[in-house]
This record gives sequence, structure tokens and C-alpha cells, in this order.
Amino acid sequence: MEQHGRHEQNPQPHEHRRRQSTRTHTASTIWFAVRTLLLIGVLSGAMIAGIFMYFVKTTLTPTLNVNADDYTMNLSSVIMYQDKSTGAWNNLQTIYGDENRIWVDYDQIPDAMWQAAVSIEDERFFKHHGVDWKRTAGAAANLFLHTSSTYGGSTITQQLLKNMTGDNDGTVNRKVREIFRALEFEKKYSKQEILELYLNTIYLGQTCYGVETAAQYYFGKDVSELSVAECASIIAITNNPSLYGPMSTVTLKDSDTGAKKTAREMNKTRQKNILDKMLEQGYIDQDTYQKAIDEELKFTDGSVSAQELVAADNADKSNGAATGINSYFVDQVILDVSNDLAKQLGISAKEARIKLYNGGYTIYSTEDPHIQEIAESIYEDRSNLNVTSSSGQQLQSGITIVDPSTGNVVAMVGKVGVKDRNLGWNYATGSRQCGSAIKPITVYSPALDAGVITMASTFDDYPVRLLNDRPWPKNSPQGYKGWTTLASGVANSVNTVAVQVIEKLGISNSFTFATEKMNLDLVADDINTASLGLGGLTNGVSTEEMAAAFATFPNGGVYNSPRLYSKVEDADGNTVLDNQTDTHVAVKETTAYFMNQLLQGVTSSGTASRYKLSGMASAGKTGTTSENYDRYFVGYTPYYCAAVWCGYDNNERISYSGNPAAAMWNKVMQKIAKEQENKSFSKPTSGLVSVQVCADSGLLATDACAADLRGSRVRTVEVAVGTAPTESCNLHKLFDYCTEGKCLATEFCPASTVKKVGLLDYTRTDYGPNIVADDNAYLVKSFRTVLADGTIQLPPCSVHKDGSALPPDTGGGEGEPVTPGEGGETGPTPNQPPTDPNDGYGGSGNSGNSGNSGGDTTTPTTPTTPTEPTTPSDNGTGNWWNTVWDTGT
Repeated sequence: MEQHGRHEQNPQPHEHRRRQSTRTHTASTIWFAVRTLLLIGVLSGAMIAGIFMYFVKTTLTPTLNVNADDYTMNLSSVIMYQDKSTGAWNNLQTIYGDENRIWVDYDQIPDAMWQAAVSIEDERFFKHHGVDWKRTAGAAANLFLHTSSTYGGSTITQQLLKNMTGDNDGTVNRKVREIFRALEFEKKYSKQEILELYLNTIYLGQTCYGVETAAQYYFGKDVSELSVAECASIIAITNNPSLYGPMSTVTLKDSDTGAKKTAREMNKTRQKNILDKMLEQGYIDQDTYQKAIDEELKFTDGSVSAQELVAADNADKSNGAATGINSYFVDQVILDVSNDLAKQLGISAKEARIKLYNGGYTIYSTEDPHIQEIAESIYEDRSNLNVTSSSGQQLQSGITIVDPSTGNVVAMVGKVGVKDRNLGWNYATGSRQCGSAIKPITVYSPALDAGVITMASTFDDYPVRLLNDRPWPKNSPQGYKGWTTLASGVANSVNTVAVQVIEKLGISNSFTFATEKMNLDLVADDINTASLGLGGLTNGVSTEEMAAAFATFPNGGVYNSPRLYSKVEDADGNTVLDNQTDTHVAVKETTAYFMNQLLQGVTSSGTASRYKLSGMASAGKTGTTSENYDRYFVGYTPYYCAAVWCGYDNNERISYSGNPAAAMWNKVMQKIAKEQENKSFSKPTSGLVSVQVCADSGLLATDACAADLRGSRVRTVEVAVGTAPTESCNLHKLFDYCTEGKCLATEFCPASTVKKVGLLDYTRTDYGPNIVADDNAYLVKSFRTVLADGTIQLPPCSVHKDGSALPPDTGGGEGEPVTPGEGGETGPTPNQPPTDPNDGYGGSGNSGNSGNSGGDTTTPTTPTTPTEPTTPSDNGTGNWWNTVWDTGT
């Protein structure tokens, strides 16, 4: 037992060793884990560091280099224009920045100005190398701890870079980029150079940029003349111009006392804080400090704006040539070049614009100064569009004029009235709704070019279908004419015709043509009948886009992308931007010719007939959106194409007798046309053939077409070779007609009063008594009575009343209609009367192929050649825009 007890109290050696081994193993495991975690940490840190360095190398490094020379206003950029008569390039304008800044050199800036800035903004400015790591760490901590709402870590160098580049978004990526930029920047530039740049770029309220502009605006003197007190007052503004600007109308209420302080009083308070800092840091002594505190600040009345000060300074520098306000054309050149330069250099558009202003670039523009002057003279005179809405808005407009042969924009005006600012809103380049003006681009030219329709095509101007239980589409003005030629449908902007054509073409084919051939900036939501067929686009289009698209027609079917400049050279004469025109064949030459014929019909006898030019061939298309919010016109001559939009800043109904956009177009283009030789649009030398067709069916004319009760419906049109109709008219039938009773002849009508007339044997869908086509009176059914049992009965003759029974079929009499070739029909009739220039085909030299459609029974046969696209039509049923976009002009 004792041995047993001793055994219990004294473990065997092997048990002790086992416990010791367990402790050792545990410690080893822990150490292994610690080493593993340390290794993971080191590797993770290395990976993160590697990723960060890769980020710096690939993302940051290309954007770190900021060249101060691009921002110092040392080299002005110029815009050139080409003299049409000599071909020489002349100076159009020297361009200046869009910010109101008068540059001043460092030696003209009082020491007190930079001392005030350093004291309040960056007291360790002369000790760091671009980044104040202490302030940066404090700002980072504040980001999480929120110890101060106004704590900032940016040095003067960092603020300068933000001002110069416009790179000021609130992301970590931007902050890291700013830090590395500052470090790089201070390697290349001295503290003095950085202060000069900073004091010339800071914003100081009331649209003043830089201390010289602020000195003149607030104190009416040059910055070199400012006192210490005035310097401190100006630097006080930069922290918050709305709060501390002496001219600001902001007031601040003290939460404790309830007293209100004006911005001028708050400026004085902050001025004292700055003077305290300057004294504390040894920049001024006590005597200077006290004099500055006691000095009464005498501000100007602010009647001369910063913009006027800068304009006067620019005029002095250029011997009075500068006005300070650019034309809309120059504004758009600046924007286009800046955007293209930004893409090429991988920088922001704002940074590129600053480079452009100061980099000594030469820009070769496409402007024609004379045409620009004509457009501006019309648009600056408000009496040319003196229309005011019910709420007091003045009607606005924008115009772009393009040379069809080159795509060069020769003139552009973006608003009505005298231009009073740079880079303001431009209605010529802004996207607006164009209504039916879209139809030649999305409907008629692609359909003609694809052979879906020809100039002989006709369509039943009648509702295509019910939409939301209502006949659709509607026309403007209301009403339906019945069978209509393509030319008449285009000239009068008939919506039913446009819908039938685009659905024969195929919605996707229309979209592809408009975006790829005509370069319209449309979106996927526009792929529907209402948008492409009637003009209810998602985002709208610009006058620049539309002018370039329509310019394809007078240019023989060749599209040229619009441009406002051809190339840009740097200060050393190197080409930095080569703005080549995108030139391609959009439609066949014959298609362009037909479109010119169709659109001449618009100005000669259609919706723009009152705006036809005198002494010059002209063509175009009107457009109106729902509720009359937008009015549009795109028109052209053999020389120039111009697109015009009219509307209000905020949508309101336009009340105007006619089309204000077409009126503005006429005023501008008539002045231009007076100086040019009158000439017609070109005609292809081959590829055309004339054919006699029926104006109702669009098929080959017959005796019945010539004998139409309204007069002969036979017309001669031109079509492209190989597209002429091959079938005879299947709408007209010959019937016996009593000339005295003006009805189908009965058995009691004397033979001397009966003659053969052609009537339309066609049945339409009945949409109720309020939907009636104008040509219903010439349908066979209008001369007959259908009894309840379906029996057809002729009404009695109003003159010869001795009987009314339906006579037996006599092969073309008053019974059932005869078929082509029977009852006196002999096929196509030769030697018909010459074409009437006003026959609805838009004048002489028209063409066509059958393309009739519409109705639900007795539909004329579609010719077998050319074949139609197999793309299914998008009927757009149930979409809201089908009822909204229903205007036609």
C-alpha cells in the first residue's frame, strides 16, 4: 500500500517527460504560428507595397508631370481661318482663358501678399518639399476621428496643383495622386515660382481669379499698390469666398448672441487672424501689425465686373482687338480641341483647356468669318425672333451651317441675343428634339437606298392600326387624304406614310443606317417606330449632327463628319492634333438625287413653302414635337446646309404663325444666297429611267387610271434603273357613270349621258364615322348600297328615276368591276399628258416604283423586285411614345 501511495505521489520519469514534451510542443506550435503570421504579414505587406508601386507606375506616373509653363500665360494660342479667295491662313482670334484672370509676375506682388498666404495656409511652406507630412497625418486622423470640420492637410503646392489641373474630386486616389504630384513638382520649381503660380490661380470671389484681378475689383488698384491690410483682406477671401468676400451678400447669425454679421465684417475678422499669424511668424513687426489693424479698408462699389476688367486688359495687350467675349464658334473650337487634347494626353478636359489657353498653340479652324458674321447679325437682333411665352420666357434658337463638300462647319450661333459670357449654353450643340425633321434620315433615304420604296411608291394616308383603342398614327393637321404619293407624303410630313415606310424598311435597319451611315448619336431606346419614324427621340440631336447628315444629299450621297478645326500645332510648329474628316458613301448618287427632289417639294409646295429662298435652289424638312415644345428646320442649297432649332429654356408651347426655325433659317440663308450664283442640285448622268405610273397605286398606268373621275391619274416619274414597276394598276376599275345624275349609271340612264370612268376598287378598315379619308368619295363602295342581306344595290339616279334595280353584268358596266384588260381596259396607256410640275411629286424629274400599302383588304400586289428586307417590323404596340409623338410637321 505504501508503495502504491508513493507511486501516486511520485509520478514515473516517463510521465514527467511526457508533460514536459507537451509543454515544449505547445510553445513550438505557438512560435510556429507567430512566425507564420509574421511571414504572412511581411508577404502581405510586400504584396500590398508591390501593388501600390505598380499602381504608382501604371496609373499615377503618367499623370504626375505637371508643366507650369502651360499655366503661366506666357504663350497665347491663336485660332486661324483660311481666306477663300487666296487660300492664305489669317489670324482669326487670340484666345484667353475662360476664368477672369489678369496675370501678374512675382516681382509685382507685394511681399505682404505671399506672407499672408503662407502664414494662414501653409506655415511650414519653406520647410517641406511639397507635402507637409504632419498636416497630412493629422488630416488622415481627422478623417476617422472627426475632431475638426475644417481641418485640411493640403499645402500651398498641393492647392496650386488642384487649381491648375482641375483635379479636385474627393477620392483617395486623387489625394494620393496629388501627394506624388506635389513631390515631383517641387523637384522642378522653386518656392518663388510656386508662390507666383499660386497667387495667380486662387479663386477670390465675384468671378475673380488671381490677386491682380481681385486687387482691381475690390480696391480699384494694381496689386503692387496694395497695403499690408489690403493684402491680408484679399487672402482672407480664399478660404470661403461666399463667407469672406467683401462683396458677398451672405450674412451669418451668431448662435450665442443672435447677432448677424455681414460678409464684410467676417472678412475683417479673418483679416485680423491672418495679421496675427504674420506677426507670430515674424513676417511683420508690431508697428506694422497695428497700422494694418487700424487701417480702414475702402472697397470699390463693384460696378465694374471682373469680366470687364479682364476684357479691358486683354484689349490693351492686343491693341484693342480683344473684346473678352468669344463667338459661339470660337467657344466650340476651344471645347472640341480641349476634349481631343485631353484624350490624347490622358488628362482632364479642364487641364487640357488651361494648356490650350497658355501653350502657344495654333488652331486651324473651319470658320468662314463672313458667314459667321451674317449668322450673328441675325441672331443678335432679338426682333428677328421676338416671341415670348405665357410665362415670360423669350424664344431661343441655335444654328449650325456646314459646307456639304467638306463637312466643315463654317458658322455657328448658339443663342438669340447679344452673347455676354464665354462657354455658356450653346443650343447649336446641345441635344434637342427635332420631330419630323428626322424622317429623311431615318425613314426615306434608307428606304430609297435599299429599294424598299421608289419615287413611284404610294401609300394609303389612313390610320395604320389601333393603338390603345385609338386609330394611329395621327397627322398634323388632323385628317387623312387616302392614297398619297411618296412626294406628297414627304412634302406635307404625313405621319401615316412615314410609319408605313419605316415598317417596310425595318426598325433595326433604320437605326443602323442613322447611326452608322449618318453618325447620329442615338441610343438603344430609340429603336422603335415612334422614335425613328416620328422623331420622339430619347435624348434628341444637335443641329451640328443634323446639318452634317442632311449635307449628304447635296453632296451626291457622300457623308462628311462635321468639324470646326482641321489641325492644331504646338508652339514649335509640330502637329499635335490632326482632325481628319470621316468621309464615306452613305447613299447612292441616285438616292441623293431623289432626296433632293423630295425635299425641294417641302420648300416649294409643302410645310416650308413660305420659307423658300429667292434666286437659289433650296430644299429641307420641318419638324415639330408634341405640345409644340420644339420647332426644327434643316435646309440646304447647293452651297451650304444649315440646321436650326427653336424652343424655350424650359419647355413651353410655342405660339408662332408658321415655323420659327424655318423663318430664322430663311433670314440667314437668304443673305448668304444673295452673294452666290444661282444653281440647281446636280443630277446623275446615268442610272435613271422614266416611267408612267398611277398616282394612286404607284403601278403602271392603265386606261382606268387615265379615266379617273377626278381627272387623269397618270404621272411620269423617274426611278433608278431596274426598279420600275412591272405590274399594272390594281386599284382603278372602269365603270359606267351618268354625267347628269353624277352616279353609277342605271338601266334608265340614256347612253348619251353615260361614260366610262375609273374608280378605286378598294376597301378600308372602318374606324368609325370620324375617321374618313378624303378620297373615299372616289371609292366604288361610295356609289353603291349594301343591303342587310349583303346584296349590292345601285341607288337610283337622281335625274333618271324610272327604276333602280341592279342591271346584269355587261362586262364593265355598272355591275361588278371589270378586271384589268377587260371591259375596255387595254393596259398601259401610251402618250399620256405631260407631267404637271405641281402634281405632288415635288416638281419635274421625279421617279418611282410601286410601294403601295395600307388597308386590310384588296391590298395591291407588292412588286417582286427589288425584294424587301426580311427584318420584322417593330409595331411598337403599347408604348407610350406612340401616342405622344404624333405631330407631323
